[in-house]
Parts: sequence; structure tokens; C-alpha cells
Amino acid sequence: MLGTILGSTFRWIQPNGWEFDPVYMGPDTIDYTVKHGPHAGRHAVQRIFFHRVAPGIELTSWYEEVGTVVSVIWYLESQTSHRFAALPAWAGDDYSVLVGDNQDPEYIDRVRMLAQSNPDGPRNLLWDDGYFELS
Repeated sequence: MLGTILGSTFRWIQPNGWEFDPVYMGPDTIDYTVKHGPHAGRHAVQRIFFHRVAPGIELTSWYEEVGTVVSVIWYLESQTSHRFAALPAWAGDDYSVLVGDNQDPEYIDRVRMLAQSNPDGPRNLLWDDGYFELS
């Protein structure tokens, strides 16, 4: 069984065609690329908050530059996950606005302008189960 999600590189699949590949989970960051799904082409590096809930069960949470809040429970033995995400209304209405690289200052400027000029709520909520495969 995988001892921890930290330090792993993997492919993460969620319902409705979401595929994150590759994903690298560092000790304090997640670095991911959306390969398939509503905002395919997005790349992001996010600071994570990590908690080992119990042996084989770990939680990562992060706050994205667009205002999205994400929490994922990783079940290491079954290599499954449970995601909760709350996206601002403007981002949930059109996921394509999220395509880009959050390491690019022009992308950051663009999404900040969108956030300032569009409604935050009601938030688009996601709660779903997925799985991951180690690379």
C-alpha cells in the first residue's frame, strides 16, 4: 500500500471526463495539469494544507487564485478519492475561463479582473468520487 500521497506523481480521474495528468503532490504544494474535462489545458501550482486523518487516509485542501476552495480525501489502499470544491459563480458558469497557467502573471491578472467584475455566488459546488493511478 502507498504510505503517503506526499511525494507522489499520479494521474487523477474524476467523473464526467475530468482527468488531471500529471499530478505531483509535494510536501506543501500540488502541481497539476488538467488533461481532459471542462477546463482542459489548465496548469496550476497550489499551496496545500495536509492532514493524515488515519492510517491510509489523507486530506489535502487548498485555495486557488480564482477563489475556488478544494478539499480532497485520499484513500491510499483503494487509490480512490473524494473531492469537494466550491467555485465562484463566474468560474462555474464557464469553466473555459480557468484555462491557462497560474504561474503566468497575465493569467493571474485576467482571472483577478474576472473575479472583481463578476458575482462570487451562488457558488458552484462539486462533491464527487474518483480514483488515482501512480505514475
